[in-house]
Amino acid sequence: MISSILIPTDFSPASWNAAKVGLELSKLNGDATISFLHIYPVSSKYSHKSGSSANSKQLEEVKHRMNQLSHDISDISDDRIQNVVLSGNVEDTMMQFIKEHNFDLVIVGINSNGYDNEIGSHTVRVIKESGVPVMIVPNRTTHGAIAS
Repeated sequence: MISSILIPTDFSPASWNAAKVGLELSKLNGDATISFLHIYPVSSKYSHKSGSSANSKQLEEVKHRMNQLSHDISDISDDRIQNVVLSGNVEDTMMQFIKEHNFDLVIVGINSNGYDNEIGSHTVRVIKESGVPVMIVPNRTTHGAIAS
């Protein structure tokens, strides 16, 4: 029985597919909760000249986008969905979050590019290091991917 599902999202088509599959799986498991996780990358590659106030504003925008995402795609009750926005190194922060919580399943899109079904580096690390079952959703997955 699956009671808690983590779905990391970067708002890509692949993570959108993972979210749809996760919602279907949650419905099939009655009381399963879903945690959507977005990690705002913080590194020299993503630094902004305007400083921390810009980061703070951007984090608020991402939180709003997460809330809108879960509201738009979900017809399960809000008390079963948790939206989490963190900042940091994407892979390290995701691994720490997974290890700090007792998820029964992590559902990820195969990659962020949306074009092919080559497995992405973040997905590889989750598989290797999380210690949690991982479901990988390929690109171009159609709705209704899970049969009851």
